[in-house]
Amino acid sequence: MKEIILVINAGSSSLKFKIFDKQDQAIASGQVEGIDIAPSFKAKNANGEVIGEHKWSEGDAHNHSLVLDYLIKWIMETFKEYKLVSCGHRVLHGGTIFNRSVRVDDKIIADIESLIPLAPLHQPHNLRVIKLMRTMFPDMAQVAVFDTAFHQTMEGNATMYAIPYSLYKEGVRRYGMHGTNYAYIAKKLKDSYPEVASKRFVIAHIGSGASLCAIKDGKCVMTSMGMTALEGVPMGTRPGSIDPGILLYLMESKGYGLDDIRDFLYYKSGVGGLSEFSSNFYTLEVNYEQNEGAKRALDFMAFRVAEEIAKLTVSLGGIDGIIFTAGVGENSAFFRSQVCKQLVYLGVNIDEDKNSMRGVEKISKDDSKVMVFAIPTNEELMIAYDTKALS
Repeated sequence: MKEIILVINAGSSSLKFKIFDKQDQAIASGQVEGIDIAPSFKAKNANGEVIGEHKWSEGDAHNHSLVLDYLIKWIMETFKEYKLVSCGHRVLHGGTIFNRSVRVDDKIIADIESLIPLAPLHQPHNLRVIKLMRTMFPDMAQVAVFDTAFHQTMEGNATMYAIPYSLYKEGVRRYGMHGTNYAYIAKKLKDSYPEVASKRFVIAHIGSGASLCAIKDGKCVMTSMGMTALEGVPMGTRPGSIDPGILLYLMESKGYGLDDIRDFLYYKSGVGGLSEFSSNFYTLEVNYEQNEGAKRALDFMAFRVAEEIAKLTVSLGGIDGIIFTAGVGENSAFFRSQVCKQLVYLGVNIDEDKNSMRGVEKISKDDSKVMVFAIPTNEELMIAYDTKALS
């Protein structure tokens, strides 16, 4: 019987999944959305054809347990010729405990639970599904893959804030996110571009969540996100780095409480707040010419990403290449061009024809002092790699 690996990314109201065979080929993917309201399930095969759909009514009792049970039964029924042998889980925060992926056991679960204060909005949901899967398959190998692990090679100044050092010793420090994708891009460089893989790159992971990472010899030396996923460049609904005094102003002059501040930082800001139009980057780009808010937000986003790239060159001692990835980074030629135009002084010179072509990865001109790439992300494949290696 052929074997398959299940990769799960559990959020507060969604559960995304992808199924790989032992040759690392994806055979199906999908998600359940709206778990907290009215869940809907959709799955597609490797060709993008819909092979499964289901909806629960709004009045039904629903939770992660219900939708996960449905997903597992659907997998067993749909892929009868396969045996599910392992499961990889995306886990947001590994703190300083985890610098690599690990096979799950009771101690690992306890360690992940201890890190909930560092990621209270995501970690409990990651854990809930891990525990449910262990109940359903107590003898099956399960692997936790941490978004923060790739950044554990950062040292010294790259990890600190200018706050009382006693807080740093408690764990108030820079961790970084999107590490699974950065690990995939570093592996992709090594596999596809070995002649430059050890050079100094800034990877720009730009999507509804956005961050940048400076790598040298394939390892992280600095990243734009900090202790949480709020620092760095703007995102769909998050502001990125702002003056902390703004929060004091909102509390003192506007009467904001803790819940109001959290809502402001996670859901009311970013390009959505700045544009007063949309938090969707595609919608902003389509309306760039005719909507003032869309133009304002995208121009600011491109400026901040260019600024962050320049900032990260300090940690690298220079720069040899830039890699755009994730939803916006890999799909928007317009956005890549807007960023690169602001980095000409560094020697960045992209080929606009190559930049506009789908499937072309190296988009810089031959005489560009800084290489520029657009490389699609594949975080699920990276999780599958680690899961297979640890199973």
